[in-house]
Parts: sequence; C-alpha cells; structure tokens
Amino acid sequence: STQRPLATYVGDDVNFAMPGTYSPKVQLVKDVWGGAWAGVACIGIGQPFDFVKTRMQAMGFKSSGEVLRHAIRTEGILAVYKGSLVPLMLNSPACSVLISGHGITKRNLTSAGYMVDKPISLNLVSGAVGGGVMSLVATPMEHIRIRMQTQVEGAAAAYSSSVDATVKIFRNHGITGIYKGQTVTLIRDSFGFACYFATYDLIKRKFLSDPSKPPSTIQTLSAGSFAGIALWSARYPLDTVKTRIQADSIVKPQYRGMIDCFAKMIQREGIRSLYSGFTACILRTVPVNAGFFWAYETSSYLFDRAMGQE
Repeated sequence: STQRPLATYVGDDVNFAMPGTYSPKVQLVKDVWGGAWAGVACIGIGQPFDFVKTRMQAMGFKSSGEVLRHAIRTEGILAVYKGSLVPLMLNSPACSVLISGHGITKRNLTSAGYMVDKPISLNLVSGAVGGGVMSLVATPMEHIRIRMQTQVEGAAAAYSSSVDATVKIFRNHGITGIYKGQTVTLIRDSFGFACYFATYDLIKRKFLSDPSKPPSTIQTLSAGSFAGIALWSARYPLDTVKTRIQADSIVKPQYRGMIDCFAKMIQREGIRSLYSGFTACILRTVPVNAGFFWAYETSSYLFDRAMGQE
C-alpha cells in the first residue's frame, strides 16, 4: 500500500496526525486514544519535577536542590512520586479532553469557514477552548496532588493516600472542596493552552518545508519542547497562585480568591514570589512536552495502521 504521512501537525489539517479522513466519531476515538497515551507520558516523565515545583511554590524552599535534599533525608527517594496515583488515573482523561476539545473546536470552526487562512488564530481559539474544558478534570486532580505533596509524612499527616484525601475532602467539604481553585485553573489553562497550540503550529511551520511529508522524531520533540516553554512562560504566575490557593486551608483560608492571593503575595513577598520554582518547571517542561507530542503522534500512527490508513 502507499505510505501516507505519519502526521500533518496542527494547522495543516484538522488535527495533529490525520493521514485519512475519519467520521467525527472515529476521529474523537482517535483523539481520546492519543491523548490518553500522551497523559501517561506526562506523568511518568514529569512527576518528580512537579514535586519540586509544588514544594517551592507552596512551602518556601529556595532551590530545587534544597527541596530534594530535605525530601530524601526526611521521607525517602520515593517522596518525589507522592500524590501521583490520582494524577496517573486522571491525567490521561484530562489530556484526552484537551486534545478532543481542541480538535472538535478546530474542525467546527474550519467547517464553518472561520479562520481557515489564519492557523495561528485558529489554534489560539481552539487551544483556549480545549484548555478550559480540560480544567474541569485538572482542578480536582491537581488539588489532591498538591494536598499530598505539601504534607510532611508522620503522625501529623492528614491523608494516607491520594484516594484517602479525595474521600475525606469530599465527605467534609463536598464537591466545592474538591474543586477548590477552579476559577484560577480555568483562566490558567485557557490562556496557557492557547499559547501552547499556537506555538506548536508556528514552530512546526518553521521546521517543515513540506507539510505533506511526515516530521522526523527530532522535529516532533523540538516543536513539543518549544510549545511547553511557551505554555509555562505564559501561565506560570497563575499556576503559582493556583498552588497557593489549593494548598491553603479549606476551613480557614488565608486567601479570599485569585485576586486576593495575587495582591497578598506581591505585598508580602514581592513579584518574584510568583516565579518561585520557575527554573525547575522549565527543566521539567522540555522533556514532558516533547514526550507528550511524541506519545500522541506515535499512538496516532498506530491507530491509523490499525484502521488500515497506511
């Protein structure tokens, strides 16, 4: 059979990797499949980096080395994977929602004749929608992870596991307790993923002189890395505020909301506090987002082969 392109990337077609034309239902299945594997890659690669970032943002550590030395000395080497159970269960659905939301929005806009010749604008809008929908999954996932990562093991530990934390918070505070920090997460993800997909498309166009040909592995990894840097550079201050709010007491919070948290952090700690842990985050985002797109493109290619689209 004739070899079709492995991937056409965002902007050249209605989705990342679409060598054939699928019905909307089949394309949705493909998006969910690819997003699920991308989510697994993100957690496997990124969890230790995220542990460091969270503790620097919420607990006042001054460097990545300080976080790691303290955690290993007091809690053991596996402490860097604390709170990873719920993210592992939810990150795949979250990434599936992100990819699907982006793809559905993009297909609907292009089929209606909107932004057909403006791929950057198209990806900004589609990425914002995908990120906003993803926040509905990301908020409880990240809230539970942060609760686990910011508690120190011992007799004073409030939760024995991610599942225990989820059950106790829901039992005592209901769905609003689980969704603590939803507003700032929605804004963070809408803005961040708008930049994410637009950058991915832009970098792709710089790399590929002929979009009809499949990208190499290094092109996929490079475009994913730049997209990840754009994502976190754009949304990092919002992420810091989100972390503070989600690590705050549910019963007696010191922050009344996103604006109040911003104001108090700048007043008490200076604007640099909004970028605490940024270096660790950027070191994390390059391999994580390179892995995200590689996992998505590879799983999409396998899907196409299974469907006979070779």
